[in-house]
Amino acid sequence: MDVWNPASFDDELRETLTCYSNLIIDYYREEQILMDEHLNSNPYESLKANRFYSEYSTLYEQIVTPQLADRRIRVWHYTRLLDSEVTRMRSKLVPSTLASFAQRLDMLVGKNLLTREEAEIVYSQSPLHSQQSSRSGRLWTTSVPMSASNHGVEPLLGSWGGESAYFWLSDDAIAEKLRNIGKPRIVEIDTALRDKLNSYSVARTVIQSWAKSLGQSVSIEGSDLSITDCLETAKVLVVHSPGDGVYEAVAESYPVGWEQHRVSSLTTDNI
Repeated sequence: MDVWNPASFDDELRETLTCYSNLIIDYYREEQILMDEHLNSNPYESLKANRFYSEYSTLYEQIVTPQLADRRIRVWHYTRLLDSEVTRMRSKLVPSTLASFAQRLDMLVGKNLLTREEAEIVYSQSPLHSQQSSRSGRLWTTSVPMSASNHGVEPLLGSWGGESAYFWLSDDAIAEKLRNIGKPRIVEIDTALRDKLNSYSVARTVIQSWAKSLGQSVSIEGSDLSITDCLETAKVLVVHSPGDGVYEAVAESYPVGWEQHRVSSLTTDNI
């Protein structure tokens, strides 16, 4: 399932959203009205509360979120890898940990891409040492595709090891080496939504997507999703690399239909 594409929703989810379509329309119409009033107020007026918020919140949190916990969706992972790492990723997804990071650095030393001293510097300055709760044991993805030129993913594609390697790295020469190791990759992954708040995060995008299909002026906002407990059952669908005919098209003309769902009504979006 693609959370941005109502055509990919199963019958049960579509039936649920159909039952609440009037509420969804009312909520987003009210959002548009309130935002217009707020932006055009003179003298200035604060943004008013949406009178449909309580019912919308119930739909979002108590109906759609639990239903999504049993679904699988396509997500997007942005990274920079050697070809050999791509091969390993296709067979098994490995979370980011200090142990796995050390093994990857050892591999670079073995290939003469870093010296042992350089690898030790990268390892010692990794944020994995002090931010294990937010970085370790997980694989970060996005619920909607982003283009390779998106400012949020450019650094991940531009430097081997991602934030675990470059984020606090103080040695410019080593940082330059990391930028020349491997190739940027966009990875499509199929995953369940039972991890922590993932179904809750996705529920908002699903409802926004449905609202847009009903003709409402809504920007589809994806979210960052951390795959942790579901890593064992997550599957790599395809890995896109520069020049493969798809990499450059991600979030532009690929996947088919994304541009239509993302762009329609953007001329009047104020939400």
